[in-house]
Amino acid sequence: MSKVMKHEFRVSGMRCSSCELLVKEALEELEGVTLAEASSRDGLVAVAFDPEMTGLETIRVVIEQQGFRVQD
Repeated sequence: MSKVMKHEFRVSGMRCSSCELLVKEALEELEGVTLAEASSRDGLVAVAFDPEMTGLETIRVVIEQQGFRVQD
């Protein structure tokens, strides 16, 4: 059994609760993601995931596919 990793992404472009929900639902569809939380107020997306099933780059791509920008 793999250890769950947690990571926070700085994300620009989220403006409201609908944006938060869009990102959260898209990430929760990824295999291996156990928790996703988005805050438009703080510009953060927090994700808990199994690194054997998905990775940071995949998560980043999913966030950006929703129309938001992940900051480095």
